[in-house]
Amino acid sequence: MLVLVAACSTSRSEKPRVSSEPYEEPAWWVCRPDLPSDTCRGDLSTTEITATGAHLVQHHHPAQDSDVDCFYIYPTVDLSLLPGNQVDFSDLSKIRAAAAAQIARFSEVCNVYAPLYRQATIATYFSTKTDQHAFFEVAYSDIAAAFAVYRARFANHHRLVIIGHSQGSQMAARLLHDVVEPDPALLASLLVAMPIGFTVDVPYEQTTGGTFRQLAACTKPEETGCLVSYLSIADGDKPNKLTNKVPEHHHAMCVNPATGPQLRESVFPSSAAKGITTPYVAVRDFYTAHCTLDPEGRNYLAIAELGTPGDPRPHLVDLGKSMGGLGLHKYDLQFTQGDLIELIRTKARYANVK
Repeated sequence: MLVLVAACSTSRSEKPRVSSEPYEEPAWWVCRPDLPSDTCRGDLSTTEITATGAHLVQHHHPAQDSDVDCFYIYPTVDLSLLPGNQVDFSDLSKIRAAAAAQIARFSEVCNVYAPLYRQATIATYFSTKTDQHAFFEVAYSDIAAAFAVYRARFANHHRLVIIGHSQGSQMAARLLHDVVEPDPALLASLLVAMPIGFTVDVPYEQTTGGTFRQLAACTKPEETGCLVSYLSIADGDKPNKLTNKVPEHHHAMCVNPATGPQLRESVFPSSAAKGITTPYVAVRDFYTAHCTLDPEGRNYLAIAELGTPGDPRPHLVDLGKSMGGLGLHKYDLQFTQGDLIELIRTKARYANVK
């Protein structure tokens, strides 16, 4: 039986994982479809607040026997002020909350696999380059080990979606670069990759190069084996100096997952609105999104409210208070969630998989 360490929140003595064996154990997974239950297969009921102010409860259910797998890597939840790796997994509430908010509804269209990992703490991002390298190596070694177990035990010729947010996106990008791109069979199985909230850079006037050698931005609904990546910022704001940095003559990739100017469904935990009794609350056609062309190449997804006069729907996020800093980074997978789910559903249909 695996015993998860419950000691200090950071450690400078953690070593990269050299065996994938621990990920055979259920305890190292937040979501895994072979388990009796998990965070991604709970109550997915969502209250839609309509343009008339009515509350409509929508019941969503995990897909049965899907031929699409989503491998998800959660963002930074260890906010320790000491650089290092998370080693205390005695309280998974923050990790489960992130998974519930960001990926659980995706179980409508795919089987969700979400491993725990010894992620780098938030303070690591402000530490020395040497420390950053060491701690991110530890984090990535866990992701690589978990993915190896996924491939060996569960892949079963399914089409693959890789989704990560923030630090999880950083890990996803390396997994795509180091493991997926060099493997022709694995690359062919990739339905779509979504490294979101972490900069993917591309040379100007090119479709590949930069972060990835072969993977390029999605441009058509029927296209598979492509990328959806962006950083959300309130329309009228601009990227923080610490984010969205790109090399000279490169630009940050921005792919709008919506098929039109309006986001079809934005999904938030119920705490975003008063009087909601379902786990999630949603609004349709309430937010707009478009990719910017930043003069410095730091392109981003600009989010705004549609602003229809008399619309009774609440402001689930105060965009005016989300200027500066990390902007809307926390909500990267909330504004576009319905569109991302539909994007996977559409690509699966074109690929003739269920």
